[in-house]
Amino acid sequence: MSAREVIVSAARELFGEQGYTAVTIKEIAHRSGYSPAMVMKTMGSKAELYAAATPVVPAEELSDTEPLGFNLARRLVERREAGQTEPWAMAAIRVHDAPDKEKAREEIHDKYLNSLRDRLGKEAGKAELVMTLLVGFGSGMRTLGLFAEVPAEELVQRYGTLLQQVIDN
Repeated sequence: MSAREVIVSAARELFGEQGYTAVTIKEIAHRSGYSPAMVMKTMGSKAELYAAATPVVPAEELSDTEPLGFNLARRLVERREAGQTEPWAMAAIRVHDAPDKEKAREEIHDKYLNSLRDRLGKEAGKAELVMTLLVGFGSGMRTLGLFAEVPAEELVQRYGTLLQQVIDN
């Protein structure tokens, strides 16, 4: 494995365990066996490292077993339950923390928004509305700790209904 692969793997584990904010470059360095300076030289920034550690485009990992809104909600809840990182919750933070905000914004649009547009069609604003709901849902669950006491399936049904209404109208 290359240094980059080892660092990204260590970061993926730590982000999944603790979340973006709680993880430090020093912890990633320790887990990967490299110095903090090497981590930064290899990755550029913590936001760029997070982006590399969460390569999944959230809307592409879906199945066709249920309506899209419910499936989107289910994936967010499943990632929370499994302690995995939440790309939707980190989208705004990645842009905010990026040294080149416009480049980061374009990457988020390319990876996330365009994936939704491909699924939803090019109707003006629909993908943006769905993405806004997903970013809010992911941030609410992961950053703010909302819905912690709501059973997973109930949460999927409640938020999936909201997403599906936007998708269908």
